[in-house]
Amino acid sequence: MFELLTGTGVLLPNGVGMLRFGMDRDATLEALAGLGDVRADHAPDAARTYTVWWGDLELTVHANTVDGSEPSDLVLEGVVLKRTGHPGRPVPNRAKVRQGAFRREWDGPAVVPVVLDGIDLFGYPAAEVLEALGEDRYPGLLLQSAPPGGYLPAVTVQAEPPPGAGVLISADTPEPDITDYEDMWTTRRNAWQLEPTGSGYQVVMKGDQPMDLLICHDTLYELIIARMLAAGVDIVTE
Repeated sequence: MFELLTGTGVLLPNGVGMLRFGMDRDATLEALAGLGDVRADHAPDAARTYTVWWGDLELTVHANTVDGSEPSDLVLEGVVLKRTGHPGRPVPNRAKVRQGAFRREWDGPAVVPVVLDGIDLFGYPAAEVLEALGEDRYPGLLLQSAPPGGYLPAVTVQAEPPPGAGVLISADTPEPDITDYEDMWTTRRNAWQLEPTGSGYQVVMKGDQPMDLLICHDTLYELIIARMLAAGVDIVTE
């Protein structure tokens, strides 16, 4: 069982330990290694991501540098738990999933519980989970949209939401700076795809192990999606 502790981190199963927000790279890797082999990747919104699989779940942590620190001094900022539907194995090629060769991961409850405030987020239909959590949720918690009647595909929890997260832009509010993301719809747009969620789009980096873009600033995320749509970035449907 994984237990989400909002504002603090994630308690790992089988007494492995805890991923605590703000912990350094070495401590993060040591905790992840207790679950299995760790894969490292670069991400556009974080200096580094590290991924490990446990049962039918994929756990990815995002680490970044603190302002003024050396590039090698990474600290843990966010954790993503995503359902793979394949206990002990990486996510299969998504094209095969769309062709019906694999059972969709959100068709039923997950094998491994992911618990927040006593609620198994992947153990019940998404509508029931959202009702149980209520509307007054920690702003650093992101629940990926599920199809009607489906179960949650993924959950993200961050140390602290970026300034302005969840706040809509008004006439007096400046738009967030999107300069650091421009290559996603210009020079590197072929590395990305958009996946409809039923309530918008999910931004996903292509590859054998596709990575969802982790951004809790709603307005910034919407601006990025709008630029990608205008640039003709691939939209992938099932």
